Amino acid sequence: MPRKRSPNRARAFEIYQEYGGNITNREIAALLGEDEKVVAVWKSRDKWNVVQQSKESRTTNKKGAQPGNKNASGHGAPKKNSNAEKHGLFRKYLPEETFSIIDEMQNKSPLDLIWDAIQIQYAAIIRSQQIMYVADREDKTIEKVATQDGNVIGEKWEVQQAWDKQAGFLKAQARAQAELRSLIKQYDEMLHKNWELSTEEQRARIDKIKSEAERIRNSGSGEGEDDGGEIINDCPV
Repeated sequence: MPRKRSPNRARAFEIYQEYGGNITNREIAALLGEDEKVVAVWKSRDKWNVVQQSKESRTTNKKGAQPGNKNASGHGAPKKNSNAEKHGLFRKYLPEETFSIIDEMQNKSPLDLIWDAIQIQYAAIIRSQQIMYVADREDKTIEKVATQDGNVIGEKWEVQQAWDKQAGFLKAQARAQAELRSLIKQYDEMLHKNWELSTEEQRARIDKIKSEAERIRNSGSGEGEDDGGEIINDCPV
């Protein structure tokens, strides 16, 4: 039996229209008592961003909470203008998916953003171990890269010997590890610069960063430039 459609789904779109699209998923969710992620799913599936409002509806619809809504008194109703000013340029030119990511990042601190970058970089390094794996000296790759038709018919093939692939892998890995160390160093410096303002979670990450970075450095097969400096030491956590 199909799941019953939530009445708030239609109401959420109405609110979105009333504000001319200048309202965040979080504000709509607060008005309806829904989860912000649920509103984001509704927006994506119902394609709110491509539904055009008529000129009449834009000029006659009242901008504000509906009668009977618990936020109608003004104590928590969203402030339309502030969000329009803050995100108007992004909403006008960026794809909806990109804008949604930016919207989700509103409550992230610069320290949290660096932590996200560290995790993404580390995940990319781990993933590359499978993609760029070289089995042995006989692991040669032969690939056709071009064909030529007409009076002269021919093909162009590219051959990568095992040592060429391994050298390329080590070079790319060294650069990626250097970038990771640089991010770790930035995180450490920013954390200690604002130690009293940091959260327990942000402080606890240091131990994890140190252990993971040390493991990457010890497991590396080659030597690259160390753009990131030394691994974190003497952390007071």
